[in-house]
Amino acid sequence: MRSNISLEEALDILLQQNFKTEAIQVPLLDSLDSVLAEDIISDMNMPPFDKSPLDGYALRSTDIMAATKEDPIILRVIDYVPAGYVSSKTIQQGEAIRIMTGAKIPMGADVIVRFEDTEFTDTHVKIFDFLPTGSNISRMGEDIKTGDVVLQNGCIINAPEIGILATLGKSFVQVYRKPRVAILSTGDELVEIQHPLVDGKIRNSNSYTIAALIKKIGAKPLLLGVCLDEIDTIKEKLETALGWADLIITTGGVSVGDCDLVKEAFQQAGAEMLFWRVRMKPGTPIAVAKYNNKLIFGLSGNPAAAYITFEQFVRPVILKMMGRQKFNLMKVEAILESDFKKMSGQNRFVRAHTYYKEGSYYTRFPEKHSSGVLSSLSGTNSLFYIPGNTGPYLAGNKIVVQLLDHPEVL
Repeated sequence: MRSNISLEEALDILLQQNFKTEAIQVPLLDSLDSVLAEDIISDMNMPPFDKSPLDGYALRSTDIMAATKEDPIILRVIDYVPAGYVSSKTIQQGEAIRIMTGAKIPMGADVIVRFEDTEFTDTHVKIFDFLPTGSNISRMGEDIKTGDVVLQNGCIINAPEIGILATLGKSFVQVYRKPRVAILSTGDELVEIQHPLVDGKIRNSNSYTIAALIKKIGAKPLLLGVCLDEIDTIKEKLETALGWADLIITTGGVSVGDCDLVKEAFQQAGAEMLFWRVRMKPGTPIAVAKYNNKLIFGLSGNPAAAYITFEQFVRPVILKMMGRQKFNLMKVEAILESDFKKMSGQNRFVRAHTYYKEGSYYTRFPEKHSSGVLSSLSGTNSLFYIPGNTGPYLAGNKIVVQLLDHPEVL
């Protein structure tokens, strides 16, 4: 087991694991925010025919070559074609057909003149300017051609992709299954959130914070509740969860102390320890183990430490399991609005609020930074990474921050 490793080494160990979930078929709308597990090849042209992109008149360009504002060309209107209908008539010399947006171009027409550029009655239309062949016509297949790979395996399905799949008649789609993530909080001091507090006890907030983070990135959190600091009980909970969960997260019990039994429980459950302790604050005592094709994360019981280690280590693993190909957080340069003068030999993550104004990002820190202060997380949306033995950082300095709500650009 490796111990006291760097952030980079820890993340490299984790991302070397290849635990992608299997592909499943789901109804189209249920695929939103999932990762596509197949190439989508078009079996049709889009548009499926030459169509009008606007309301106007379909006609022959040769009939309006001499049209001017002073001497307009007058054409006879022989039909009206709304969207969804097809004219049975062929346009001849001196004729036009009134056409609506989306309708198929009538036979004989090679140009569309928009309504607002004409004067018209029910029987005739005046054209004041010449338009060359092909003007205002959306050609068959100009968006999608038969045989095109329109969406690739690994693409994230958002609203535009839903629209493309619907266009191609895909009522069901293959996606990577969203991982089931079990969450267990350990500690004799914990009680469930619906229970009254008694002296010496605190409510189990960590499970809910972690569950919310899991749900936010599209996986399925399942809370296992609170477990006492008893190795046999922890082991039993882990063994049960390993039967159905794709990944397990525990909080608490990973520091150096008599009641820190999680690492031993990991091993007694049959898991191989990958590493323990990473050179960072908060969150130094993170433990990670591997059981067959599953990972078990032991995060600190301190709220901010659990939050930050989840963002740095657990989130990328879950995203990779879901088929994502990019899982780093977006980094931006920001102007610091508050000081951080604390010096330490440790690498440190500082919670921050970052906003965009008039072409620049700005970052300010909360007043409290302790890893045990849950309230310091509220209102923050970014992290500032401070390498050991650097600083101080003062208002006006330019820094680089991670934006927690923005994944790396694809």
